Amino acid sequence: MAIIKAQGLQLAIASTFGTQFTISAITNATEAVATHSASHGVAVNDIIEVTSGWKRLNQRVVRAKTVATNDVTYEGINTTSTSDYPTGEGVGTGREITAWTTITQLLPDVQSSGGGFQTANVTEIDDIRSKEIPILAEAVNLTFNYHWDASLSWRSTLEAAARSASPYPFRMMIGTTRIYGNAYWGYNSEPSIQNGIFVGSVQLTFVSDSTTYTT
Repeated sequence: MAIIKAQGLQLAIASTFGTQFTISAITNATEAVATHSASHGVAVNDIIEVTSGWKRLNQRVVRAKTVATNDVTYEGINTTSTSDYPTGEGVGTGREITAWTTITQLLPDVQSSGGGFQTANVTEIDDIRSKEIPILAEAVNLTFNYHWDASLSWRSTLEAAARSASPYPFRMMIGTTRIYGNAYWGYNSEPSIQNGIFVGSVQLTFVSDSTTYTT
């Protein structure tokens, strides 16, 4: 059992991307191998944002484990289940994340919500207890507060992401652990005041499962 302290966590948003490439095939394997179009530019350990016909892979952020010309292994992405990942339906596009912008001055009072399941009531007339079953997983939401400062260099990047109404990848680093994901970013440039101090907030609404690498 390991206890990982959140103190020292660094949050970053993807700010620069490589040229988009096509993914013409993805294998069903314990670690998926994707066939990228020529001149994809991906090297070992590069971070990739993937769009895919497989909803469980769509909009996920993954790391390249090995590269053999155009065949790239997506580290930690298990696609063996043909029920979850129907054969031949995973094609799509990808783009390498080439730069990150770190969100500084974050406060430790991070708020989280979601991550559970919506339920449906399936109680029948002769039941003696109400019954519910889980259906859709709820979206995960994180809210980070920070010491507001109009001169913060990352504000313009975050404002652009929020106004785009499109998901942008994120990275959370703590020690050797890296958590990559994709989210809609909410950012209000107007500060609030808490205990006599100007405070701002950044909200992330996940659009896909995150991917964690410990080395």
